[in-house]
Order: sequence, then C-alpha cells, then structure tokens
Amino acid sequence: MNRSRTFRRSWTPAASALLAVALVAGAFFAPGATARAAAHPMHQMKADDGMAPKGAIETVELPSAGSPLVAVRLMFKTGSVDDPQGKEGLAALTGLMVAQAATEQHSYGELLDALYPMAASIDVSTDREVTVISGETHIDNLDAYTALLTEAVLHPAFAQSDFERNKDQLHSYLTTTLRAANDELLGLEALQDEIFQHHPYGHPEAGTVQGLASITLDDVRSFYKQHYTRANLLLGVAGGYPQGYPAKLQQTLAALPEGRMVAEAAKLPPLPDAKGRSFTLIQKNTASVGIHFGYAIPVTRADADYYPLMVANSYLGEHRTFNGVLMNQLRGKRGLNYGDYSYIEYYDNPPRTSRPTPNVPRHQQYFSVWIRPVVPKTAHFALRAGLYYVDRLVQKGMTEQQFELTRDYLINYSKLWAQSLSARLGIHMDSRYYGMPYWIDEIETRLRALTVDDVNAAVRKYLQTQNYQAVVVTKTAKQMAIDLLQDEPSPMEYNSEVDDQVKADDAGIVDLQVDPTAIRIVPVGEMFETH
Repeated sequence: MNRSRTFRRSWTPAASALLAVALVAGAFFAPGATARAAAHPMHQMKADDGMAPKGAIETVELPSAGSPLVAVRLMFKTGSVDDPQGKEGLAALTGLMVAQAATEQHSYGELLDALYPMAASIDVSTDREVTVISGETHIDNLDAYTALLTEAVLHPAFAQSDFERNKDQLHSYLTTTLRAANDELLGLEALQDEIFQHHPYGHPEAGTVQGLASITLDDVRSFYKQHYTRANLLLGVAGGYPQGYPAKLQQTLAALPEGRMVAEAAKLPPLPDAKGRSFTLIQKNTASVGIHFGYAIPVTRADADYYPLMVANSYLGEHRTFNGVLMNQLRGKRGLNYGDYSYIEYYDNPPRTSRPTPNVPRHQQYFSVWIRPVVPKTAHFALRAGLYYVDRLVQKGMTEQQFELTRDYLINYSKLWAQSLSARLGIHMDSRYYGMPYWIDEIETRLRALTVDDVNAAVRKYLQTQNYQAVVVTKTAKQMAIDLLQDEPSPMEYNSEVDDQVKADDAGIVDLQVDPTAIRIVPVGEMFETH
C-alpha cells in the first residue's frame, strides 16, 4: 500500500474561511511566537528519561533551531496484528478514517482545501505493529496545521461516504495493485504471508478481500476507541518549532482516552520455524518471473547480532546498489535481470525506495532474497544462483578486506538514510520503540567494534539454504513446478563471452539441487482473498 499519500485541492474561498477558523480556534501561541525555534542543538533529543509517567504521552523531541520546517509524527502502537480474525484490514481502514476522512467539524474536502495553501498533508501509514499519522509544515503555518491535524485525530466523523471510499481504496490495493498492476509488490507481500503463516503478520496490512467485506462502520468506531489512546501513542516533533510547542501538543492530545498499552511483542506467538523448502508459484499472465525466498530470524535492531548480520547482508545484497555479490554476479556479470538484493529485516516498498523507510518497526523479522525480474527460460538458473551465493557466503565467509571495505561503506552510507528532518525524527522514534540508542549512531558504534570473525560467526548462525519459503510469480507455473521437481541441470547460454570465474561458478550453479519439499500453484485471482 502506498504509505505516504499527499492530496492537493485548488484554493477556494471556503478554504480561506476554514483556515481562518483553524488559526483562531487552534492557535497555540501568541502572535509572532512561531517566528523562532527553540534554541536547542541540532539532533538533540529531549524527553529521553525512559517511559513517560502514567497517563502522560511519551514524546520524542528533535529541535533544529535553523529549520523553517516542523515535522510531527503520531505513532500509535497498533497495526494489522490487531485485526480481529475475519476482519483483516480493520487497523488500516481505521487509520484512513482518522487521517483521510471528515471530522466532526469539517468535510474531508474542506480539510483538503485548507491544507492546500500550506502545501501540507495529513499522511497515514499502517504496518504490522504500528499506525503512523504524520505531516510536515512550514513554521509560519504551524498553528493552523496543528489545529487541523489534532482535529482529525481527536474528532473523526466516521462518515459513511468516507468509510465506503476508504474501504474501496484498500480493496483496490489488494485486487488491482497487488494482483494486477505490480508483480514486484505481489511477490514481496506473498513472501511475508508465507513466512508468517498462521501468525498475526500473515496477511497484508491492507487486509484481505473477505476481511474487508465483513468490516462495518461500528467496527471502525470500536477499534478507534480501543487503540487510539494515550497509552498507545508515541509522539514525535522535529524542526524549528517554538519553545512550549511539544508540551502544548501533548496537552491537546491528552483528550485521547488513557487506555492500556499492551506491548506489541506480547501479542506475537513464537517465531515461525521454516521446515524444508516450500514453494508457492503464483500463476499470472506476466512477461517476467519474480523470485523471492526467505525465512524468519530471531534478530532485530535491538540485538547485538543484528550488526554483524548487517555487514554480511550489505556485502551479499545491499538494496539498490552495485555493492552486493548478488547484484554483481547475477546482473553485472551475467545480465540476467534488473536487481538482486537481500534483507535481514522488513524493507518497506522496495520497488519505489532506495533507503530504509522509518516507522515500520517489528519485533519479529526475516531474512530474504529478491531476484527481480528474469525471463522464464532463465528462472530456474536464477533461483539456483541466488541460493548458491547465499550458501557460498555461509561456507566461505568474508575476507578481512571484504569486511573492512563493506563496514566502512555501510558506516558512511547509513548516514544518508537520515538526510531529511522527517526521516531523522522517524528513526529516533523507531529507536525509542526498540528500546535502543539512535539507530544511525548505533550502526557506527557497533560496526567499528566488529571483526571479520564476528561477521562470519553471525552468518553461520543465522543464514542457511536448507529451510525457507519461496514465492515465484510466473505465467508458466506448471512448467516451473515440473522443473523444480525434476531438478535437472539448467545451463545458461550467454550472448557474449563471460569470464572464467563466472564459468567456474556456473558449474556449481547449473545442477545445484533445490530439492523442494512442497509446491503449490495459486492463481493470482485467489491471492489475499482470505487469511
């Protein structure tokens, strides 16, 4: 699901009136008070004394005195893991009914009209464990924007027309975007569902077709009342905001019910344990083949083993770079496809992003490989090649030179992930969620203390190719199933000469035994129908 949605409307006289009301009714400060930001050092975090007192709203502050922008993020600790059985999609639909719908005072169209001259929006993102309502505005518009944002969060109208529109949007995402329009997102979502079968993570955050159909407006009202509480809220504020702004915002949001927080980790069953090599072949009329495989791992950013695995993963398949072995070997040297990546945690919307997206934290993660896209005749070879290079890393490890080069690259590259004000705030909030220091700083601290032996030990501990779930999106699912079951050699024919190392590796790839333990073929029209 597109996680950041920005809407624009043309400016109307009605918008002028609404904006004036917002400025008067929602004014946070005396005239001119927003002209200067709180004089705090860049990137400093306040309210870092642990959890907020009972009943108070836990807040991350990131003042930046020179910034003309202010970013606000409301992270509610509720996501698709809280969807009731048979009503999958309720968390996402509730988020849309809060952030992209009418309030008790104004229609949704009026809200969009008021936001347009500010060049601002109220965005919403629902993932497995959290729902984030966020926005960014110029400091000159801070009072008016904050009034509209808090109005949306505190006083949703739950109008029937908005309910039908937002439900249709989620349904369209499942049936049009995933099933029909975007093969890459289809495979990526399907892999998560397979890895986390019979688990709260085991359906898209958008829900399922049948789950959405069963949701009523009363379900949304009830979900909002239960989960949109102070206890579930982590508030984040960043930028050139004036002194007192976070406290005033906390005071306004104190109108939310206190609620009772249940730790997200406590909602989760034990980590799924992959057994054997299970393949789900999605039959779809598409020109290319998308290949995905992976399995759950008991490691998150809060764990020490995450950091040596991070180095190994960057060496193997750093997203959207040519630094990874997979990218260099499959695309660079063989010309098989466009991209070949690996991951040690959920990576949000990788077809459209080049850096990790903040505010999709999870207490259970997974290792995966993504081979995108290949022609049908080379699909079997490409799958074998992906498995081959993962296994080679496990068997041979990294050399000292490879380790040092990758570590130094990753220390510097990771700093680019926090270039924007909003991204820095999001990463600080994720770090608070995981109960750890600021992630970007933690990367440098941890990586500088690592040795190549640490990395290779972590690889041997967590990476393997014996037990995994695999998803293949292809128009030749039956033939792919036959090829997998027969496990005959799949030699490559190149259009140009390849070097001797490629030929030597190919000798070990072409007859690598995949040995699937289970294969099922699913027509694309049945995907995401039910949990």
